[in-house]
Amino acid sequence: MTLAQECIKDVFKTAFGLELDIGLVVVLQTAGRPGSYNPHLHILLSSGGVTPEGNWRQISYIPYEILHRKWQFHLIRFLKEHLTPSPEVKSDIDKAWRQFPEGFVAHAQKGKVPPGGKGIAKYLAKYVVSPPISVRRIENYNGKEVCYWYRDHKTGTIQHETIPAHKFIGRMVQHILPKGFQRIRYYGFHSNVRYQQMLEKIQTILPAKHTPDAGGYRVAPRKKFRELSMQTYGRDPLKCPDCGNIMELESIWHQKYGFIVDMAYSKEPFENTG
Repeated sequence: MTLAQECIKDVFKTAFGLELDIGLVVVLQTAGRPGSYNPHLHILLSSGGVTPEGNWRQISYIPYEILHRKWQFHLIRFLKEHLTPSPEVKSDIDKAWRQFPEGFVAHAQKGKVPPGGKGIAKYLAKYVVSPPISVRRIENYNGKEVCYWYRDHKTGTIQHETIPAHKFIGRMVQHILPKGFQRIRYYGFHSNVRYQQMLEKIQTILPAKHTPDAGGYRVAPRKKFRELSMQTYGRDPLKCPDCGNIMELESIWHQKYGFIVDMAYSKEPFENTG
């Protein structure tokens, strides 16, 4: 996932000769259609970037031939740097260069940027909170075998598969990520530390006649916890249920790190009367 921004920026630099500051939302998906282990990335990319001079540069075309080769280069280089050197690893890496002279496949159409940004955004939002296979796709379980269906990605047809129950369980649990692993990550000016500042800056430098791609997905300003809670549950989480006053943050304490936030330091000393 860390290679996504580096690879895309390299593609733009090679194709257009520009060092662009871009924004990306990268989602890791580990499951293939039949529930098999097929790790791949979905990248929601800003429709342009900020040039070193501080101007906005619209990008409406991605040269996919360059994308294939750049992804191959960055991924293989990453493997060479992080895998323990061995004859087997070296052989596999050399084979990856020889077997795919045109680069690794990125599933995108040639020509203009494919439409469907809104569709993929909804799909990913559903994927990250759902299991690899929904219960409705399980057709039969006889105590020993599980029969389920899936739609084949290449042919678009419904396929049925019957496998032993233990194998089916194995297919499902292999998609459980380690505790604390972030399936969705934000890079560039979509990163949390830069988002609000860059949002205001980009709004000021966008061309007056700039019209967003109707088929794209717009990242809306992020709502804070209080606003989301009021919208979802219809009540203010900061309003005291007893006195009706708005509660103020005093401190945040962690069992391991102690006080992370302590507002008492910024207030006048008070006398503890016990």
